[in-house]
Amino acid sequence: MNNELVFYHNLKDAPYTTVSVIEKFTKNSRHSIMQLINRHKNKLEELGVLAFEMRKPLKGSKGGRPIKEIHLNEDQATFLITLLENTPTVVNFKFALVTAFRQAKQELINQQVLLERNHQTNKDLGEVIKEHFPDNPFMYSTFHNLAYKVAIGMNPKQVKQSRNVANAQDALTSDELDKVERYRTIIANLIELGMDYQQIKQKLTPVTQ
Repeated sequence: MNNELVFYHNLKDAPYTTVSVIEKFTKNSRHSIMQLINRHKNKLEELGVLAFEMRKPLKGSKGGRPIKEIHLNEDQATFLITLLENTPTVVNFKFALVTAFRQAKQELINQQVLLERNHQTNKDLGEVIKEHFPDNPFMYSTFHNLAYKVAIGMNPKQVKQSRNVANAQDALTSDELDKVERYRTIIANLIELGMDYQQIKQKLTPVTQ
């Protein structure tokens, strides 16, 4: 999940912001922000690990070398921005950042709830497939891929590749999880009605066009 201010990659990640975000939206220099981080490093580390990644410079910035992008969790970011001068730009950013963290945490909760529901729906679909296609071990993955494709336009393999994750389901937004769950239920119902894969695919594909 990404917006302009707060990021997380999957359900196991805590939301975070970055030095580049703070630099961009507060109009403070990267140098001054890094000085604050280094000056108060001990306190920041009491609030969590100061994670980082090496990232290419933002477009329009000077220099072409990779930069050390610091990740700041909610507590670290909240503490750090209290150290900035309260210009109108900074005040607006503080409010926006608090809102963004709240929205990210709510989205994570929604995803976790829907993920649990998806596990049960997936189990139910598997049982229906096993009952109606007992001699075809590939039908589960075939219908599993179809549910993803009609719900979000990508199969699980494409999700993992495009979002750089090991588990496709963990990378879905709450809206995407809800759609996948609904299509799994629809597919299970259509199988119960006696339809085969091609009939189900033909019936569902127009829905997404």
